[in-house]
Amino acid sequence: TAAPPHKAPSRRALTLAGSLQDSELLMFDAQSPGELRERLVQAADYTTQLSYAQIGDLAATLQRDLLDQPWRAAAVVTSPQDAGQQLRGLVEALDARGPDDGFRAVDGGRTFFGRTGENSRIGFLFPGQGSGTGTSGGALARRFPEAADVYAGAGLPTDGDTTATEVAQPRIATGSLAGLRALDALGIEADVAVGHSLGELAALHWAGAMDGQVLLDAAKIRGRAMAEHSACGTMASLGAAPAAVQELTAGLPVVVAG
Repeated sequence: TAAPPHKAPSRRALTLAGSLQDSELLMFDAQSPGELRERLVQAADYTTQLSYAQIGDLAATLQRDLLDQPWRAAAVVTSPQDAGQQLRGLVEALDARGPDDGFRAVDGGRTFFGRTGENSRIGFLFPGQGSGTGTSGGALARRFPEAADVYAGAGLPTDGDTTATEVAQPRIATGSLAGLRALDALGIEADVAVGHSLGELAALHWAGAMDGQVLLDAAKIRGRAMAEHSACGTMASLGAAPAAVQELTAGLPVVVAG
């Protein structure tokens, strides 16, 4: 199959390519699972011979060679060694897939594979409390001025416990808002958005129910209120039948949330 014609890189693309970042995205496509597996195995073996700088070259080459084929895989990698591990993990997951599996995330979402459908859509999932620890914006803010502006205006603390509820909630909302601004700059739009707990506020912002400043203000107020008025505790996840859960939690001061 002939590769599609390629356009000259835009000024933004050249700027992004020349800036520092923490990871690379390796993307693959193929006509069948067997062909995809073969490409992943070859890439996993090849990455062990690369330097850190060459991982960026590999990511660019793989992206250039995509042919819009139905079977796809991707991995976020941070080093040649990490790339080899992630790609071998993808091969194992591909071998273990079920006949009806759709897109499947592996290793906490750093890799995924699957087969596209005719009516595939993009959806955004916004995280709740417990996501990350940083307040600077990292590579996102370094590479996208739109994201850097969000972090500059958020007034997040630069020290102390960034996982404390009153800090974590505005921090995570800031990250979601900055991520949206970066996606907007790249022309990536979603058809639907959902959020987990705190992430519902970001999803409402995406839907137009509130602007960015209201989102950040709401996250600050929510985090402060929960820190001041919530009792100490944490979440436990049980994967069991209702009767078994009732037996396990009988007499305990717990609230069943779902």
